[in-house]
Amino acid sequence: MLKSAPILILAACLITLSACAATQERSAGRQLDDANASLAIKSAMLRAEGFDLTGVDVEVTEGVALLAGAAPREADRRHAECLAWSAPSVRLVANHIELGHAGGARDRAGDLWITQRVRARLAGDRSVRSVNYNIETHDGVVYLLGFARDAGERERAARHASLVNGVERVVVLVRTAGETPTLPPRGERRAELCDVAADGAAQAGGPEIAAPEEIN
Repeated sequence: MLKSAPILILAACLITLSACAATQERSAGRQLDDANASLAIKSAMLRAEGFDLTGVDVEVTEGVALLAGAAPREADRRHAECLAWSAPSVRLVANHIELGHAGGARDRAGDLWITQRVRARLAGDRSVRSVNYNIETHDGVVYLLGFARDAGERERAARHASLVNGVERVVVLVRTAGETPTLPPRGERRAELCDVAADGAAQAGGPEIAAPEEIN
């Protein structure tokens, strides 16, 4: 009998926008907004001076920006989140960046294999609308993003992911229709992170960094 990995459903971080509450699918407009936000954040990271963000991965789904991977300093980790909050279409930032160095090719191959196995399990369950899910894996941790038609479907998807061999933990950042919005104070959080990141870079001997304008 397979032993399931721990599942963390971030219920306090789920987004339900009133305009999307009645839909049962991910809209094309939302997907385009997500793709543009992801590209804008990645571009801003490439331009960031005084920070090492080369090991940070970005994925935006349903307005949730997942930051994963690794960064050498806390200032780098915070500045990555600062930049993510600067994208207007982002409503939530899930910062799961680890301090240290990015894994090698073998680690990436293992994560890709896990992602493929999770995707296959979701696609094989007729009770799960697999096309509404985005699956990301980093160091054996599976992140589920997207939209579930109800809480039961979300739990089924998480259970499938937890049963794949090699999965250390499952983090669920999936919204469902009808949930109450729980959006953080976006402007305040962005300002706080950008100020702290700039201070940290200066203390580490790097240049003082001004908080970025919103990126489009």
